Amino acid sequence: MTARGSGHQALGGARDGGPQGYEQWRQTLSDAFGPFEVHRGSSADAFAGSVQYVRRAGFQFNDLHYQGQQIERTSHNVARLSQEFYTFGLPLTGPLEVSRSGRQFQVEPGCVYLMNQSAPYRAAAQGAQGYRSLSVSFPREALERRHARIEPFYKLLIGDGSPRGAMLAQYLEQLFKGLGDWSDAEVAELGERLIDLIVLFLVEPGRAQASEADSSVTLAHRERIESYIKRHLGDPNLRPEAIAQACGISPSYLHRIFQGVGVEAYLYEQRLLYCRDLLASPRHAHRGIAELAYQAGFVHPSHFSRLFKRRFGASARAFRADRASD
Repeated sequence: MTARGSGHQALGGARDGGPQGYEQWRQTLSDAFGPFEVHRGSSADAFAGSVQYVRRAGFQFNDLHYQGQQIERTSHNVARLSQEFYTFGLPLTGPLEVSRSGRQFQVEPGCVYLMNQSAPYRAAAQGAQGYRSLSVSFPREALERRHARIEPFYKLLIGDGSPRGAMLAQYLEQLFKGLGDWSDAEVAELGERLIDLIVLFLVEPGRAQASEADSSVTLAHRERIESYIKRHLGDPNLRPEAIAQACGISPSYLHRIFQGVGVEAYLYEQRLLYCRDLLASPRHAHRGIAELAYQAGFVHPSHFSRLFKRRFGASARAFRADRASD
C-alpha cells in the first residue's frame, strides 16, 4: 500500500514466538491502532504478524495479518486512547473470534463488519492462514453525524442474496487499489462516501433488527441513566454501582446497556465536556482550573489534566488561554 501526499505510512511485523517477538508485535500493533496486549494462542499455529497502514485525510487504511496468538484491548488500554474510533473491515482469511462484554462475535471471509475499537475486547485468529483483513479506521464522530446511536458491532454477509454487502466490499477494495493515485481531497471525499454507505447499508438495517440492545425498554433505561449521570457529575463518589442502585437496575444490566462504550468511559467523557464548557465560559474565568475540575467530580486535578489533554489535544490551561484570546 503506497500513498501520495501528506500521509503516514508504516510497515511492521514479527515472527519470533518468544518474549522478544511478542513485545515487538505488541508495540507494532500499538503504534498502528493504539495500546494492545498480545497473548500466546491456544492452537499450534506458528506465531506471526504483519501490518501495513497509511493515514490520510482523517482516515487510516490498514492491511493486517496475524496468527498463532490472541490480541486484547484491556480497560487500561482503552483509558490511554486519544479518541474513540471504529474500524470497517473486509476479512480475507480467518475466521476471527471476538469476545467482548460477555458476547461472542465471529468475522470471516464472505462478510464485512463494523466494530468499535475503543472498548475492551479479546480476539483470537483462527484457521490455517490466520486472520487477514483490509480495513479503514475513522473517529466515532464521523458515524454519529449521520446516525444518533451507533452500536459496538455490525456484520453483513456479502453473499446473502442482497447487493448491500457486495457493494460495500467492492467499494473498499477499489478504495485500496486507488489509494496511491488519489489526492488527499479525493481520499477525504471518497472516505466520507464510504461512511455514508456504511450507515445506509449496515448501521440502519442493523438498528431495525429486534434485540435487547435496540429495544425501546433498553433505550428508555439508557436515556434515564444518562440524565441521572449529567445531573450528578459533581459527585466524586458517582460510580457504576451507585448509578445502578439509584436507577433501580443491577450493575450487570447497567454495563450491558453501555456495552461497547462503557459506563465509566461515558461518565468521564461527560465530566470532561462539562469542564471544557466551564473553561470556555467568561463567567468562570476568575476560578482556578483545579476548582472547576472538582466541580465536575474529579478527585485529583492531575488525573483531570492528563485526561483533558488526551481528549482535547491541549492542556486545560492552554485551552482556556486560547478561548480567552478569541
